[in-house]
Amino acid sequence: MAVASNDEGKKWIQATVAVVCILVGYVLINFFEKLADWFALESIIPYFFGITQVLSVLIALAAYITILKNSNSSEFLANVFQEVLKVVWPDSQQTWRHTFVILIAVTIFGFIFGFFDFGANYLLALVNK
Repeated sequence: MAVASNDEGKKWIQATVAVVCILVGYVLINFFEKLADWFALESIIPYFFGITQVLSVLIALAAYITILKNSNSSEFLANVFQEVLKVVWPDSQQTWRHTFVILIAVTIFGFIFGFFDFGANYLLALVNK
């Protein structure tokens, strides 16, 4: 098991928070675009798309700074990172074995549900004649 230093943990936490905040900004931009489509806001508000994009980036940046500057959230994320380091991940042989078992089980259940569906359709066809 690899032991990560405190600096490495901070780098991973900052990178994760940055990715999440980028996704939040992207979702906000798409949300504002949908609002513009629904309510025709681009015709009412000049430079609507530019304003909403800047606003989305500012909100994402504010969320990033707030999360990293808040001692409670930083401590929580550091504890989460330390717990993730303790997880014992399966090796490749176990992963392939579990994947194979899941594929077999899904196939079996697919045939069972398909059989019941075929039977129900056949019975309904008899009733509807």
